[in-house]
Amino acid sequence: MNVASDKWQVTSGATWPGARQPSPQRCPLRRAREATRPLSPSRAFTLIEIMIVVGLIAIFMTVAIPAFVSAQNKTPMRNALQGVLEACSTARAQAILRGAIVELRIRPQDYTFDVAPTGQAEGSGGGGARPEAKAGEGHAMFSVKLPSEVGIEELAVNFQLLKDAEAVAVRFHANGTCDEFTVVLRSLHGELRKITLDPITGKADYEVMR
Repeated sequence: MNVASDKWQVTSGATWPGARQPSPQRCPLRRAREATRPLSPSRAFTLIEIMIVVGLIAIFMTVAIPAFVSAQNKTPMRNALQGVLEACSTARAQAILRGAIVELRIRPQDYTFDVAPTGQAEGSGGGGARPEAKAGEGHAMFSVKLPSEVGIEELAVNFQLLKDAEAVAVRFHANGTCDEFTVVLRSLHGELRKITLDPITGKADYEVMR
């Protein structure tokens, strides 16, 4: 009886070495208990946290959207200004490199600015008088067209108002000088930019008028 009792205790205890322990995955009761266990608070956002995030997004959009719209409205004028300044710089550089007259040809009605060589070397005579500004011959080596949102408010070459002319030419010389030139650009948003050339240095500069 004692042997049987001891044997029963050994077989029922299931604690001897090498005995198979019950797997938690195979216990339906344990799986059900884990499935119904409430989630830890660290696994989800609280309502207050969500409201704070939504509030921050709303503040960011309130600040960023007006700035973005304003930047988009200024883009056409910025592009037009950069294009005209680059055209002037290209004409001056080409005149110096070629040792010949290069023209900045403007068609006010088409809002185009073209840089083209004239093939005319600096004259051996003519004194100090500047040649009359007029469109010459030759193919353009650089071209820019104003955006549709930007137009020409004022245009003058050698102090002559030529806004309504069909074609206008500004001449750049090999010694770095150029004709007197002023153009005022206006955008649909009321922006005004004045671009001028220094006749002595041939360099362009601009002024924000509005």
